[in-house]
Amino acid sequence: MAISMRSVFAGLIKLVLFLAFYLAGYLTNAQLNQYTIVSQQDRINSLENETALQRLQINELNRRATSNSESIKQLTKIQQDLETLKSEVQRLHGLKEAK
Repeated sequence: MAISMRSVFAGLIKLVLFLAFYLAGYLTNAQLNQYTIVSQQDRINSLENETALQRLQINELNRRATSNSESIKQLTKIQQDLETLKSEVQRLHGLKEAK
């Protein structure tokens, strides 16, 4: 059984085509992996920026809540003072009418 040049040449062409398709698949996979990594890094950066913005908003809301709490305490004190004054005025009116 002699091996003809034609079959050797056909075998080499098949080998070259197989290697070319394998290399193309490998390179495509590597490129897709790199694209996935880059897109995920961009997504992570975007989420980190959004988180930082939300932290700022939360801090502002906490500051407002603290300020509102202080204002409520002051209003409660003013209300108590007004009630005290009202009672005192009523008491003084009662003393005036009693005379």
